[in-house]
Amino acid sequence: MNDSGRHDPEVERWIARQPESSGPIDISVVIPCFNEERRLPSTLIEVIDYFDQRQLAYELIVVDDGSNDGTSTQVRRFEKIRKQVNLIRVPKNSGKGFAVRTGVLNSQGTLVLFADADGSTPIAEIERLEKALQQGADMAIGSRAKADAQTHVKTSWYRKYPGRIFNLAVNLIVLPGFADTQCGFKLFRKVPGHFIFERQRANRYSFDVEILYIAVRSGLKIAEVPVNWENVPGSKVNLLLDSLKMLRDLFVFRVRHRGLGPAEYTKYLQTGPHRGNV
Repeated sequence: MNDSGRHDPEVERWIARQPESSGPIDISVVIPCFNEERRLPSTLIEVIDYFDQRQLAYELIVVDDGSNDGTSTQVRRFEKIRKQVNLIRVPKNSGKGFAVRTGVLNSQGTLVLFADADGSTPIAEIERLEKALQQGADMAIGSRAKADAQTHVKTSWYRKYPGRIFNLAVNLIVLPGFADTQCGFKLFRKVPGHFIFERQRANRYSFDVEILYIAVRSGLKIAEVPVNWENVPGSKVNLLLDSLKMLRDLFVFRVRHRGLGPAEYTKYLQTGPHRGNV
């Protein structure tokens, strides 16, 4: 059997034990992926087991961004036996930003988290972000640069230092005060999240900066929270080429959102599809 049809016995046993469930949605988890048939199943199991243990009503939206391996096949196996799992298939690879935007705008949860398919941040770290929202933040972002005594970040030097240089550029050009804009673990309240992603346009890796820039321009409260994180081999980021494109995008964002301010978010709350719900 080829890779696209691979059936891992451990995954098969886990699937066979799962009950069906339904109900209102407390939290939506969006996972963008591209050619992740090998790494994704263990991440899905981790997420499902975690929220089952917490007894929360949730949905798990996996956006397959035009994969040409067995990613969608793997997700459909979970989708068949768990109503919480929903696959959105993008016909052509359109970028992580496009995939996350697609997932968020199709989400129904009171809270919306997006997380990377490789599971580099354990799903249990969401509790740190939830605490920040409980304390009044509209959006909480995981940070590898703000590690504290309770968190551990394991990465390679060739990812660490280019990341620091890019973050310095972000601070100088668009977003002063953020230590790590690129960690793929971010939690929103539903209404601010939908407001942001309805205005976000970047389709590739710079989208993280754009959503933060929109949030800041709109007067939303953002908390940067230390999280555990470990580099998982298999990253699809081209550190040189993608970094250059992302630097260019910083100037694009300043022009694209120059007219945005808190008044637009206030108007959205009063007249938008989520009026009356914050």
